[in-house]
Amino acid sequence: MYPCLTLSVRQKKTVLRTIRISEELDELLEKDAKLNRTSINSLISSIMAKYAEWDRYIEKFRYISVPAAVFRALLDLVDENALATIAEQLGVELPNEITSFWFKQFNLESYLQYISNASEYGKALEAEIENEGRNYTITIYHEYGKKWSTALKHYHDKAIRTYLKTIPQIEITENTVTIKFQAP
Repeated sequence: MYPCLTLSVRQKKTVLRTIRISEELDELLEKDAKLNRTSINSLISSIMAKYAEWDRYIEKFRYISVPAAVFRALLDLVDENALATIAEQLGVELPNEITSFWFKQFNLESYLQYISNASEYGKALEAEIENEGRNYTITIYHEYGKKWSTALKHYHDKAIRTYLKTIPQIEITENTVTIKFQAP
C-alpha cells in the first residue's frame, strides 16, 4: 500500500487547544462519536484534518456536491465518446492546476496524494495505491458504471502521459479502473 502523507498521519506532535461550541453542536458531536465508536477528540481531529487536507482547497476550485443519483442521471445523458473527450481535456488541465495549487508542484508524489485525498474525502471513489520499486498500481473503485470508468481511464491516461511522461496500462470494468505504470 502506498504510504499517503496526510496531516492526520504525518503530524506526531500535538497541541492542546480549547474551543467554545454550542450545546447543540456538542450533543451532535457526542452522538456521532458514539455512532462511530470513537472519542469526540478523535472525531474533531478527523474533521479538522479533512478541512486542512480537502475542504479549504476544493472551495477555491468551486467543487460542488451533488447526490449520487443526480450524478448517475447526468452520466446517463452524456454520450460515452463525448465524455471521453471531455475527460482527456480535463486530464491535461486539472491535475497540474490542482496539484500545483495544493502542493505547490506537480510530481509523482503530489499526483498520488491528490488521488489519495480524493478517495479519502471526496467520497465518489475508493482508491488503493501500491508500489514496488518504480512500478505503481492505482486501483479505483466507484459505483457509477462503465461510462465513468471510461472517463476515469481517459482522464488518468492523459494526465500520466502529459505530466509523468510515461505510458500507463489501464484496464477498466463496470466499476473499477486499474492503472499500472512505471515511475520515470
